[in-house]
Amino acid sequence: MTSSEKNNNRTRSEPFTHFINKMDRLFSERPPKGMLQSLDEFFGSTKERGFPVEIQESNSEYILTATLPGIARNQISIDVLTQAVTISVRQPEKQHKHHGMFQKDGSRGSMSRTITFQKPIDDAHVTARHRDGILTLHLPKIRGNRIEIN
Repeated sequence: MTSSEKNNNRTRSEPFTHFINKMDRLFSERPPKGMLQSLDEFFGSTKERGFPVEIQESNSEYILTATLPGIARNQISIDVLTQAVTISVRQPEKQHKHHGMFQKDGSRGSMSRTITFQKPIDDAHVTARHRDGILTLHLPKIRGNRIEIN
């Protein structure tokens, strides 16, 4: 086997090796967050799947930050469910006239991420802000009644 064949085989196996290492870490370490959120981060962390999302949690709310460079506010759609949020992004085709003909740059596409949470979300009080390619959602938690045991 020549050195170029070895390099070619190594290049093909690197994504698989990366996947196996991530699987080992997922099941051997105790997830610092909930299992569903850890699975979402595991499967949502590849570049092909979408855009990066960070989640911070306090006693009263989740703060979700999505990095969406070059995306306008009107291209973003947010759906809030009881314990999940779906952020969808539409990317329109760009057209320009060149020598009397229309030419399209790139293809129209869309990206989407669904993030699940351990506690229910108060969807009536969710706020969203989009500035400089950063989407920030404040998702208040619904507080249940604590019951004393006699």
